[in-house]
Amino acid sequence: MEKHPENPGRILVLVNNLSRQGFTVEHVSRRVDVEEARRTAARVHAKGYIQYLERLSRNKYSVIDEDTYLTEDSMELAYTTFQTSYELALSLAEPVFYVSRPPGHHAGKGGKAMRAPSQGFCLLNNAAAAVLGFKDRGFNRIAVMDFDVHHGNGTMEIFYDKRILQVDLHQHPDTLYPFTGYSFEIGAGEGYGFKANLVFNPFTGDDVYLRVLNMVHELLEQYNPGALVVSAGFDGFLNDGLADLRLTEASYAALGRLIRSLGTHTLVILEGGYSVGLTRGVEAFLHGLNGREVSYEVSKTISVARGKEILKVNEKTILKIKEKALGRGG
Repeated sequence: MEKHPENPGRILVLVNNLSRQGFTVEHVSRRVDVEEARRTAARVHAKGYIQYLERLSRNKYSVIDEDTYLTEDSMELAYTTFQTSYELALSLAEPVFYVSRPPGHHAGKGGKAMRAPSQGFCLLNNAAAAVLGFKDRGFNRIAVMDFDVHHGNGTMEIFYDKRILQVDLHQHPDTLYPFTGYSFEIGAGEGYGFKANLVFNPFTGDDVYLRVLNMVHELLEQYNPGALVVSAGFDGFLNDGLADLRLTEASYAALGRLIRSLGTHTLVILEGGYSVGLTRGVEAFLHGLNGREVSYEVSKTISVARGKEILKVNEKTILKIKEKALGRGG
């Protein structure tokens, strides 16, 4: 059987590289109370979905869909990652980058979310758990930023009608799984105007991405969140393997700097990244997050015309969010 892209080796690659580069990596081995984790998960996911996962996990190997699998240890790991995300948000005093698996941002209330054909390697939504932790801690003004190259459709579905600012930067849904997250989708009910889907055409480089990040920075500064949850995917890195963007260290360092500049309670949770993104992308991101100035060459977008077009689309989206959400008091 071909090796699945989402496997334990991803974490080893990331952590070993950080150790070689002199970063401090704290290894945490813990077992969570499954009953407690199940209760927390039931605040995000449908009870029937949780029971379905637990039933499948009694087998040595089960397939949920063409992308997503479980082994007999998967639910224990998923509960650990989910509950740890919740508890970190309850207690952290400074920004934390939680390196964990399995990823979670594609897992909606009942599994597949927002018309997606699969769950994209995800079981429980760790970002949603972190939002719950911050809410239980007393924060009302919470933002979620997702820079995985794939749209965080599960997280978006869970909070789509909630007054939580969500900024999701991803490859255009016409061209990449989960084929969701169009710029015109800006929320519903109390959440209307609080959802910014920022899209990028294939072969977009740092030049265009960095200009959109400047807009995102201004939006988040104006929103002024008391707490920030970040779904950090490094699969938009050039040649990481599962997408078509041309991002390099320049973009990921800028993402780190942006988060640092907000100066708010922040939990960063690992999502995607499957090869070079886990080394060069993560390293640059942490340099930015830690305030270390490193100079990187900026990659260019293949099509100048399409680059200009996507800048206009994203600028229009952000202006709409400012008008709808910030314009009525956030």
